[in-house]
Amino acid sequence: MARRKEFEINDVLEKAISLFWEQGYEKTSMQDLVEHMGIHKRSMYDTFGDKHSLYLTALERCVNTTEETLLKKAKDTLNVRESIRKLLESTLEYEDMERKGCLVVNCATELALRDEMAAEQVKRNFESTQEILLTLIKHGQATGEINTNHDPKTLTMAVFNLWLGIRVQDRVVTDRNELYSMIDGALELLL
Repeated sequence: MARRKEFEINDVLEKAISLFWEQGYEKTSMQDLVEHMGIHKRSMYDTFGDKHSLYLTALERCVNTTEETLLKKAKDTLNVRESIRKLLESTLEYEDMERKGCLVVNCATELALRDEMAAEQVKRNFESTQEILLTLIKHGQATGEINTNHDPKTLTMAVFNLWLGIRVQDRVVTDRNELYSMIDGALELLL
């Protein structure tokens, strides 16, 4: 007779995400995960597989959540520049949490460099984010909200790379006004 799971999968997955986000893949041990998630090692293996499989599951959850959040923020306002502001500021919403930066960006600079499966998830996230930004920028140019002097793909890459920079700097910059100033500067480029 199979044993019934004594934990909610989504709850323990969120705990794993939190630990990977805080410590990174390499620094997080199986014992760290078992203790932080509050489940038995056997249950973790049975549910998620090994550490690598758990990490990829955690990363996929973050990628999917990010995409859903970005699409919602982009649709929540008719003002294109305000939508882009919301997207750029979304990273800073974690300011009251221990999480800093972004698990996907952290993965891009740690594990994705040598792990094809992790790199694919990061690439998927980056491409979908760029597509959302490109759609917004094209719409903004069509409505006159955004300057048409620049190619929309070029503007998209500039805004996307700024966003990546904010997600990295959020891990070390203590003056949040500095990060908001970067966002203000980027939005000025769109005029």
